[in-house]
Formats: sequence, C-alpha cells, structure tokens
Amino acid sequence: MKMKIKLFSVAALSVMLLLSQPMLAQQSASNAMMKAMQSGMTQMMNMKMTGDPDHDFAMMMKMHHQSAVEMADMEIKQGKNAQVIALARKIKAANQKEIAELAQFMRTHKPRAASSKLGQQAMKIMHSGTHSMNGNVDHDFASMMAQHHQQGIDMATAFLKEAKSDTMKMMAQSIIKMQTKEREELKTLEARVAS
Repeated sequence: MKMKIKLFSVAALSVMLLLSQPMLAQQSASNAMMKAMQSGMTQMMNMKMTGDPDHDFAMMMKMHHQSAVEMADMEIKQGKNAQVIALARKIKAANQKEIAELAQFMRTHKPRAASSKLGQQAMKIMHSGTHSMNGNVDHDFASMMAQHHQQGIDMATAFLKEAKSDTMKMMAQSIIKMQTKEREELKTLEARVAS
C-alpha cells in the first residue's frame, strides 16, 4: 500500500512539473521583456545629452526603439496568440526601419550648441506609466508595449516643442501617429488575452 502511495505521489509530482513547464516559460519570457524595457531605460538615462534637441531625440528614440525590438522578439518566440504575435512582428519591422533612419540622421547631423530640456523631460517620461503582468506572455507583451508606446508618444510630443530639423519633426509626427494607433490595438489585445 505504501509503495502504491509513493508511486502515485511521484506520478502526481511529475504531472505537476510537466504542466507547470509552459507557465514557467511564459513567466520567464515576461520577465525577459521587463528586463529589456528596464535596460533600455537605464541606457537612455546614462546617455550623454548634447543639448541639441534633434540629435538628442534621435539618440534617445533609437535606444527606445531597440528595446521595443527586443521585446517584440520575445513575443514572436514565446507568444501563443496569433494576433499579438502579428502585431509584434509589425512593431519590430517599423522600429527597425526607424532605427536605421535615426542612425543615418545621427551620422549626418552634427549637434549644435543648445540648451534643450528634452533630456530632463525624457527621464520623467521614462518613469511614467503603468502596465500589468500576469505571467501570460501575450498579455504581458501587450501591456508593457502599450506603456512603452505611450512613453514614445510623450517623448515625441515633448520633442516637437523644441524641434529644429524637418526630418526629425516628420519622424516625431510619424511616431505619434503610428504608436497611438498601435497603442489602442495593444490595449484591446491586452484585455482580450487577460486570462
């Protein structure tokens, strides 16, 4: 009888471990997304600002987009919901395109002496907003990316008050338009995949 109970206990424990594997993988992916988002914020906070709003915006937004690409990669690899994965692919492609454009701008634009407050405003923006995590990678990606997009929208809006370069003005306006639309999609998906 004791042997049967032990075998049953071992079997039950084995089943529990097997069933918990997907949940642990999902939580791991969610935690990795959070680390990518926090790493991007830390790198932005450590950037040396030039005072030139156009150059500083390009530099900060390039880093901001890079963390979005890293988060999207994790969703593409670990996600289960086809709609969330499709949006992650779209976000990744758009951000990679803009990263290349921002890098090109920084290569050709020499920072001009100025006393922009954009860096200080961006640091406040990076510490704003909220998201929720429940261990479901699709939900957590949608929630974190919605917050990430809102921060990008807020940075672009703050930048437009000081912008000088027509190229960067157009980039900021494009970011506001695209990320506002995507943020709404993300919030809808976040609610849909909440459980």
